[in-house]
Amino acid sequence: MASLKGVNIKRGILGANTAGNDDAICGLLLYGVAIAANSSKGIAGLALNTTVKLRNVAEAEALGITADYDTSKKVSVYRHISEFFRIAGEGNTLYVRLHNGSIDTVFEEQARQMIADADGEIRILGVSGQIGSEPTYKNGLPTEVYNAIAKAQDFYDFTFETFRPCQVILEGYGFNAANATEAADLRNLEVSAGVVLEAFKVSVCIGQDYQSADGLNDKQKVRADIGTMLGSLAYREVNGNIGEVQGGNIANAAKGTWIKAGLSDHKPISEWDSYLETLDEKGYIFAIHYAGMSGFYWNNDYTCTPVIRDKDGYFNEYTISYGRVLDKAVRDLRTALLPYVKSSVTVDPETGKLPKATAAYFEAVGDQVFERMISAGLITAGKTTVNADSNLMITPRVLEVSFVVVPTGCIDEIKGTINLKTNL
Repeated sequence: MASLKGVNIKRGILGANTAGNDDAICGLLLYGVAIAANSSKGIAGLALNTTVKLRNVAEAEALGITADYDTSKKVSVYRHISEFFRIAGEGNTLYVRLHNGSIDTVFEEQARQMIADADGEIRILGVSGQIGSEPTYKNGLPTEVYNAIAKAQDFYDFTFETFRPCQVILEGYGFNAANATEAADLRNLEVSAGVVLEAFKVSVCIGQDYQSADGLNDKQKVRADIGTMLGSLAYREVNGNIGEVQGGNIANAAKGTWIKAGLSDHKPISEWDSYLETLDEKGYIFAIHYAGMSGFYWNNDYTCTPVIRDKDGYFNEYTISYGRVLDKAVRDLRTALLPYVKSSVTVDPETGKLPKATAAYFEAVGDQVFERMISAGLITAGKTTVNADSNLMITPRVLEVSFVVVPTGCIDEIKGTINLKTNL
């Protein structure tokens, strides 16, 4: 039968990230309860403080992580894992570890051990917690979540110094601000008088699938959906903003998922409508709705730091995407240059320094990494500079190299004007 629709275009379903690269490898350090093995039911079980590697939801279910587990134990482990794979696609790598501590206590040991267990593969780590029976709050966040921001940045510093940089997404559960004015400004957190925290590799998600949490117990009802956010990050290229509208709809009407968005105070975003702009400016990450578009989309990819730019044009990683790009460049440059460690190079017999040709050779090694990133559309430009005065004769013999990356830009907003006119 002929159709009267003329052109019928439907939105496709998000599948696995076809890039299929290591940049999409994520981890979830989740508040949970140990699962006992049960061979008769085919349950392998999972102890606390044990890291496992998953490729799909079925592997999680084989461990005993199911929707019933979440309900009976009053946790959201299955929820976060299943949401990650729903968005990122099955086949992506997800490391999972259960803990039963406070979210601000897991970074010194649990998170570091997870990085070691994954052999440094994890690029982004989502960390969840559980609101206590008598919670205390600081500027609209549970005290332990507020305190976890600085500790998560310390953890990132550790991963960077050990050549395994890993971005952190914190579950901002239990958001409790009466209004946006009372909410902590995540982009201007004072650690002492006049000193602002620069947690440029830490983000706080307070977005919630409202209907999925409705009817749950009080501890689950105030969760934030970091599994969904982490899946969105894995789905995007490293320079992609999870707030990008094209391909960014996190709702799935067929599955009844994200039909109504809320914040982790378990209030729909409609009740926060007049405050959402301020919460956005303060660096919180949550789901929003665009008039004229179906579904829900992340508002942006902020990190907990002010925007810093110096007189020379260098700026900090004030978004997740900028941080991911820099981390990828660091990992790839190190891989490219490692084979040359302890290698022998000829020097200028008159100066004992590097000949220009040798310096140019090593600059080409770094620039080839940037060229690959440029070809993939991940950065705009990159440049390697070798210090030809590097001392390679007397200990310590260090080849001094500097790198500069020009990332891709991002359209946060489009502004225009429109008028009626008698002619063009």
